[in-house]
Order: sequence, then structure tokens, then C-alpha cells
Amino acid sequence: MRSRIAKGSISALIAGFTIQYATASLASGSETLNFRVLKDGEPIGYETVEIASTANGQTVTVKTLTDVRVLFLKFHYDHQRTEQWQDGKLVSIETTTNDDGTHYTWQASYDADCYALAGKGVGKRDACDAAWPLTLWHEDVTGKTDLFSVINAEPYTVHTQRVGEENVMVESRETPAVHYEMSGDVERHLWYGIDGKLLKTSFKRKGYDIDFIRVDAINPQQ
Repeated sequence: MRSRIAKGSISALIAGFTIQYATASLASGSETLNFRVLKDGEPIGYETVEIASTANGQTVTVKTLTDVRVLFLKFHYDHQRTEQWQDGKLVSIETTTNDDGTHYTWQASYDADCYALAGKGVGKRDACDAAWPLTLWHEDVTGKTDLFSVINAEPYTVHTQRVGEENVMVESRETPAVHYEMSGDVERHLWYGIDGKLLKTSFKRKGYDIDFIRVDAINPQQ
């Protein structure tokens, strides 16, 4: 993995994990995607992505909480992010992160392909490269070549190719998916369901296998 991804603790690369039960409500137009995170097959954290419908788009809330012990070191990661979407386009994002004691808070607002970004620990940036944050729940991210970190807004350049269709295991069910491989400053294998939402992502971190796998519900005691 490139050096940009190697910065920080293992937990810093596991953007978006929290403890919450899955919910889906057609009446309210909301859905929550839950993920279990594994390091070499062992649970190390959880992710929820809550997608709520608005009059002309979606509000997406990502919450993270991980406490990971690696040998004699314990890493704490607490991340919250809110994305506003209108007509399929990202219009704003707000984030706050405690990455093992280092704090970042920033916001970005979009006008078509241009955006203004500023906050604590990230400085200010104005650009018109149509970059998105590394928000992987949405299959359209695979069409992006310019991205930036959801933690400290560091810019990434990537290339993503479609590998093909295959099944992945969700709970004990074989689920149809489209497999992509992202390379460059971020290296990930990504699987999306027929609804365009993330089912699984896998990558290597300092020799460890890291997997995010969709689950129906998260048990906070696990």
C-alpha cells in the first residue's frame, strides 16, 4: 500500500465504524448499512451508514467507534461524518475524528465540480477537480480518479477497474455482487450489491488482512 495510506494507526484506516443495530424503514425512507470489521478474521470494529431520504436527495450519517489492540499498543478511533446529497450529487460534508488522540474537524461544500474545504488539522483548500471523500458506501465512487481522506482530507489519486460479477457471503447467504479493484494511493477490493451499496471491502494493512463485511445487525457485546 502506498505511503499515504500507511500513515497513522490501523484504526485510522478503518474509516466509519460504530456500534448500532441495523434498521430499515420504508415508511421513513431510511436505511442503515451495518458492517463488521475483521483483522485476520478477528472482529476489531463496526460501521454504520445511515441513509435518510430528503425532499430532493439523501442525508448520510456515518459513525465510527473502534478500540483495537495490536501487540502491546491500543488504538482508539472515533469518527462521525454527515454527507448531504441532492439529485445524486454530493453537496456538502462535515466530519469530526479522534484518531488515537489526534483530532480533526472539517467541512466541505460543493458547487458542481468545485468545492471549498476547511477545518482543524486540514487547513483550507479550494479545488474544481470533482473529488469526493473516500466514502465507499456508494458504488459511484468507483468512477472517481480524485478522492480525499475522510480523516484529514489528504488528496488521493486512484484508478478503479471492474473485475466482474460474483457472489459474496452476507451473514450465511450468497449474495450477487459486482467486484471492483481500486489502486493507486488507495488500494481496495470492493463488492457492491445490485442496489449499488457496499457489501464488502478488503485490503492489506501492514501485513494484516482487513475486511469490512455487511451484516444484518451488530451485537455491541461482541
